[in-house]
Amino acid sequence: MHRSVIWRLQRVVLHVATPGLLPCASGAAFRVLWYFSLTFLAVMFAACSPLPGGQASSSGPGVQQVPQARMVYVAIGASDTYGTGTDDPQTQSWPVDLAGKLGSGVRLINLGIPGIEAHDALNVELPVALDAHPTLVTVWLAVNDLVANAPLTTYAHDLDTLLRRLQAAAPHARVAMANVPDLTLLPRFQSTDTRALHTKITSYNAVIADSVERHHVLLIDLYQQWRTLAAHPEYISDDGFHPNALGYAQLAEIFYQALQKQGS
Repeated sequence: MHRSVIWRLQRVVLHVATPGLLPCASGAAFRVLWYFSLTFLAVMFAACSPLPGGQASSSGPGVQQVPQARMVYVAIGASDTYGTGTDDPQTQSWPVDLAGKLGSGVRLINLGIPGIEAHDALNVELPVALDAHPTLVTVWLAVNDLVANAPLTTYAHDLDTLLRRLQAAAPHARVAMANVPDLTLLPRFQSTDTRALHTKITSYNAVIADSVERHHVLLIDLYQQWRTLAAHPEYISDDGFHPNALGYAQLAEIFYQALQKQGS
């Protein structure tokens, strides 16, 4: 497992570092690269675990055993999973907030990459997620595909493939998938054709609902709950699109309540 995880994370770092691949500012790209570089190093160090009982091997210097996590939580997504819109995405994203709500002993692997679409996530994020042997996975991949006008048939196929591979390799993991929020409520889209945008959102959410039902995973219905967030301009970052730290905290609460309801 250790070598495969390291190899997959190297692939992620290379993907993020490829010029022109991500439609985001250079500063944001650097933060993503830095984040995954740190993640790669953390996993590499964890791979150098000592002998059982915390004893170091006599063949070389020992590395402290990483405590076993009660839950391995992997977040698959794009910029809104990464934490774009905050001052410090590594500590202010909604997956970080959600992991905190889930209690102690949760190991978070946030694979959110700004600009990524579902098809690329299949080859970049999913393999890393599977190598982590997750017990909880959240998937939020739709907005970039919608904005890029990805064909619905292609998106549906990619989404189905992602869930099928995920469930085949991690059959006991809880999976929660979020749909497309009502983007027409955001300042970024105020000048667009809201009727046409609504039609696209409805079409994408129908595909997501179908995949959720077919694979029996939990739907996080952001479309229905986004109005509450959008009614609070203090929850939206200066780009008029992504939430800020306050908004991500609210998103984490939405995910948490849905997971709690499913588990009750």
